[in-house]
Amino acid sequence: MITPRTILIRGVAVATAVCVFVGGCDAPTAPRPTFAYDPTTLSRGVLYRWPTGRVIQVWVSDESATSATSLPLAVRQAIAVWNNVPTFGEFSLAMTTRIDDANIIVYDRASALPIAPGTCAFDPQGSAGYTYLCPSATAPAVAQHFALTSGTLAAASVIIRVDRGRATDQAAYGRLVMHEFGHALGIGGHSDRSADLMFGAPQVDSPGAADIKTLRYLLGQRAALTL
Repeated sequence: MITPRTILIRGVAVATAVCVFVGGCDAPTAPRPTFAYDPTTLSRGVLYRWPTGRVIQVWVSDESATSATSLPLAVRQAIAVWNNVPTFGEFSLAMTTRIDDANIIVYDRASALPIAPGTCAFDPQGSAGYTYLCPSATAPAVAQHFALTSGTLAAASVIIRVDRGRATDQAAYGRLVMHEFGHALGIGGHSDRSADLMFGAPQVDSPGAADIKTLRYLLGQRAALTL
């Protein structure tokens, strides 16, 4: 059991609110490498991830045709790259056109927040990227599902907000989005190496060996919070 507390994950590229955690699930099923960097430094020792075998549905907000950068394009690229990481079918990312069906909702700061925030504070504080999740008030070992602004309860338990105003071009925007997906998949930490995608200010276009090793490690661990 993890002592109840409020955890605020903050960094150059991410700020995730996480609260009370207990219990765990999904025992490891195969030998795993150790992590290349601790995936829980931002979450203060709390490991979170999706249930094994989950098809994670991703919805992305619509864009203005006049925008110089494309969020849907960046999301599609992130999905394709991160889907190459699992070795035992632990997860698969897929796009959905229905926000009600989404497990992850992605939107840009220029758009309105499409959900009602959970019981943890939603506070991007001008960050370039903000990945938000919040434990359920009734089942703290499970992430809360958010209500849409319409009042309908959605399937989403993770929100990614990015700010295109902090990206110089599509490549930089794509790096930001791909980095945030790393957090959404369970990497609650940053690498201290600029050669890694999960460096606090991402400078590479895809996960490196250290990022892959770290995610594969945590996919085989018991989670304190199930997304």
